[in-house]
Amino acid sequence: MEQDTTLLGDGRYPDSGLLAVLARLAFVGAILAIVVAVFLPPSMVPDFVKSHYLQHFAAFYVAALAGLAAMPRTRLRRIAAGYFLFATVLEASHLLSGAPFGPLVDNWVADLGGLAAAFAPIVVERFRRRFPRTPA
Repeated sequence: MEQDTTLLGDGRYPDSGLLAVLARLAFVGAILAIVVAVFLPPSMVPDFVKSHYLQHFAAFYVAALAGLAAMPRTRLRRIAAGYFLFATVLEASHLLSGAPFGPLVDNWVADLGGLAAAFAPIVVERFRRRFPRTPA
């Protein structure tokens, strides 16, 4: 019997499959983009949206989705903890340059909001799977 390796099937997807490789590349690209954006002067960072906090939210949302796709066997808690630490270190690094504390906390909260938005559907789906389906 041949194993189902289609993307939307129930079988295993190969580690070297095109989408698995693209997920890893997207993960690395998203992390690098965030790091570069953090250390560039604000005038050099393009405004994708008008809200500075929405940019933080969106950056971490996209990065979290890429990370979740790139690390399918890694526990959610470990991925979430890694992103939490990453966001905390990045925002705290601005304190070394004398940036005011208040806006950094707001940026950090926006980062964590993006992470929460990316992780929430997975957590809810895992919760829903714990309840057996009743026959209709």
